Amino acid sequence: MRTMNGWMTSGLAALTLLAAPLSAQEPVAEAAETEADAGERPLAGMNAEQIAAFFTLVATSRDIEAELAPIAAELLEPGEPVAGWLEMGVDILAEPAAREGGLAGNLLRDEDQEVPTVSDLFGTAAPDLSGFSRLVLRADPPGGANERGFTSFAPGVWLEMAGQRTRRGKALCYAGMSGLTLHSKVPVTEQTIDELFPTIVAVSLIDRLASREFCIVYERAGEGYRARSFLPDGRTLPALDAMPTVLRIMPASELEDFIRNSVATVIAE
Repeated sequence: MRTMNGWMTSGLAALTLLAAPLSAQEPVAEAAETEADAGERPLAGMNAEQIAAFFTLVATSRDIEAELAPIAAELLEPGEPVAGWLEMGVDILAEPAAREGGLAGNLLRDEDQEVPTVSDLFGTAAPDLSGFSRLVLRADPPGGANERGFTSFAPGVWLEMAGQRTRRGKALCYAGMSGLTLHSKVPVTEQTIDELFPTIVAVSLIDRLASREFCIVYERAGEGYRARSFLPDGRTLPALDAMPTVLRIMPASELEDFIRNSVATVIAE
């Protein structure tokens, strides 16, 4: 789970621990300065710009910060440096590029079933998601993205992440995330605070993880790959790599079905 979006969603497993205590404190309602209770729909009647501003406001609220900052710090605690890390593993761009359809025609799918994740290392994936509402929270980089991923952290809700990477040896390196689009079967304007809560926390945590520059090295694991996370100075990130999963190549033609049929289970009902 260590493609650009997979690296960030590693931290989303913490949502299972966060949901109860954060809900009890009602940080979302306080940060949004609304009197809406859990049964009301605070985003009803808002336009896209207002909704994006709502997510930004809540993501930077003191209550959310107090809960997420220690978790982000723990996830990003560096380990020991590894000599020669830039030349470890495989050339992950060459692996799917060697398949029929090339790099644009093949994706990397994470086998993790709790947080379904798939990444396009070419950056052009645009599945037909008719039936989903679409909300741009962060615009794609001006020069376009060279990597794009889709992650689901709650049933019927997907985050599309887009960004620019650079190569250092065999490692893929990232310095922040530029694009963030929310796809949801139930429009956010129709969701209650309780229903919005997982999305708000996920966006908040992703923003914090994306603020740290990191690199990823891929190693072969049978017919798939495992990924290792590094800081640019070669120190490992043990907490993020504590439960590595296997990534496998998936034809890009299967992306739409993957999104429509995969159900996230990281957040218990």
